[in-house]
Amino acid sequence: MLASSHRSRLVTAAVGLPVLALCIWLGGWPLFGLVLAASLAGLWEFTGFFPGAGGCVRGACLVLGALMVWLGWRLGAGAAFAVPLAAFWLEELARLFHKGNGQAGPGAPDGPPRWFTAAALLYIPGSLQFLTAFGPGETALVLAVVMATDTGAYYAGHLIGGPKIWPSVSPKKTWAGSIGGLLATVAVCLAAAALWGKASLAAFALLGALLSAASQMGDFMESSLKRAAGIKDSGNLLPGHGGILDRADGLIPAILVYALARNLTQYL
Repeated sequence: MLASSHRSRLVTAAVGLPVLALCIWLGGWPLFGLVLAASLAGLWEFTGFFPGAGGCVRGACLVLGALMVWLGWRLGAGAAFAVPLAAFWLEELARLFHKGNGQAGPGAPDGPPRWFTAAALLYIPGSLQFLTAFGPGETALVLAVVMATDTGAYYAGHLIGGPKIWPSVSPKKTWAGSIGGLLATVAVCLAAAALWGKASLAAFALLGALLSAASQMGDFMESSLKRAAGIKDSGNLLPGHGGILDRADGLIPAILVYALARNLTQYL
């Protein structure tokens, strides 16, 4: 069983990584299509964490998510963030309407949480749409540091072990693994600075530390959501890996941190 799962992971990576690299290199429509597909798949998985989110809510998330990615690609992130803002106000109006009619409304205990649609849009397409604005080198750097965090944490955690960080949410993650992931990410960023960087080594080291911390917190966040939903994987779209959110949990916040800290990396 373990060998079969490992084989599935290798096959998925062998097919997916070249497609990912090609879309990043080509940019334009191929990259937009990839970001759109990942956003919609991620939204579908995320809404599945909340059984009270009915078909109308899921459908609205998908339509608004597609609009958000398109606006981010064509007009910039500022235009894209108008979508979750509009969703927030629509949800609030819906709550007032339902209250006025004596109905429980979308904030009822058996329904999705308050501001659910806006939060889902901000969490997934709101982050992923930034990839359409990054240069190929920038996207490659963000992906590399997230992979380095995962790899460094895995090997440091297994080789050193020690105290757990948050066993009730993620029983296997240790402080040694967290530090190992952070050091691996800083090393990747310093290598990028040596090859392309115009900013200082200190700026790249700080960027690496921030990206690693964001990536690890994203991992914990998705683990807590899955535990609350009582599921192991967010989906089964990627054989051997689980769902889109299982692979992008650390990438999503790292993209946001990089988007805010781009002025630290004037290397392109």
